[in-house]
Amino acid sequence: MVKKMLLIVALLSAISFTAIAQDKRGSLTDVSGVWIMLIEGHQIGLELEQKDTTVEGVMLVMGQRQLLVGTYIDRTLTLKGEKTEDAPPAGHLGGGGPITARMLDDGTLEGELTTNRGRTKWTGERLPKK
Repeated sequence: MVKKMLLIVALLSAISFTAIAQDKRGSLTDVSGVWIMLIEGHQIGLELEQKDTTVEGVMLVMGQRQLLVGTYIDRTLTLKGEKTEDAPPAGHLGGGGPITARMLDDGTLEGELTTNRGRTKWTGERLPKK
């Protein structure tokens, strides 16, 4: 009986620790929030809002705002630029393909996007909520 109680206490402690760690890094099932993308040494702002599996957002690149739409399913994020009438030319992040990423266990994103040099890897870290 004592062994069962100790096992239960250990399991509850592990679950509590996991929940606290996940709260600090953000949800693994929701990408909502403000992210900093690192692409070839450049930092780019990314603000995302998720409802169910649908994701909408804005990427801030060199003072320009690019609207994005996509999905987040099974820890996989896929985004495409949303064309608007007043959108600037594609520039360095040219629209040759989707922005993709996989949510890692540590709460960061790792993926690829298309630049004027072709497909390029990127990483992303969510800014903590204040």
